[in-house]
Amino acid sequence: MTRNTTKKLTLVAVFSAISFALTIFPQIAIIPSASFLKIDFSIVPAFLAFSWLGLGSAVWVLVIRTLLKLILFNEGANTYIGMPVNLVIALTFLLVLAVMVKGEVRWPKWLWQSVSAVIASVAMTVVAYLANIVWAIPLYARFANFDIAKFIGIKVYLWGMVVPFNLLEGLIWFIVSVMVVAILAPFKKSFRS
Repeated sequence: MTRNTTKKLTLVAVFSAISFALTIFPQIAIIPSASFLKIDFSIVPAFLAFSWLGLGSAVWVLVIRTLLKLILFNEGANTYIGMPVNLVIALTFLLVLAVMVKGEVRWPKWLWQSVSAVIASVAMTVVAYLANIVWAIPLYARFANFDIAKFIGIKVYLWGMVVPFNLLEGLIWFIVSVMVVAILAPFKKSFRS
């Protein structure tokens, strides 16, 4: 194994551990009527891995943090149902950003980044919407005794909670991630060389 491979694996492991810790704390409810939908910042280390090491490393960070959460900090049905949805949403966010970043445009960098953030947020919101219909709503009703159709109503839940939450979450993820990448930029060379 080469020195660069060892460094890369070490960074992926460190980013995964930090990402796992960020699934636990802090968790912030950003929509008062949906206090059970909480944003976590576990995407930030994955975004950093994406910026420094590439998309493959970022995917591994997300997969490893998800497995760690399932194994080490399992909260039962909430974890078994919620973490796969979270993983798919986070992967969608990063994959769309990766595609957008590779695109050749003549726009100013800040404008292209802003457009990319909005498109990634919309994409992950669509995936969250579909994942809730196909996976989360039926499984929460069956295994967690939380039938959203009875308590809230599916339309109210999806359009009044899931859609605005995920749009905001994507934009917040992007802003925080870009700030962290900018702050840690001086360290990038020492970790990659």
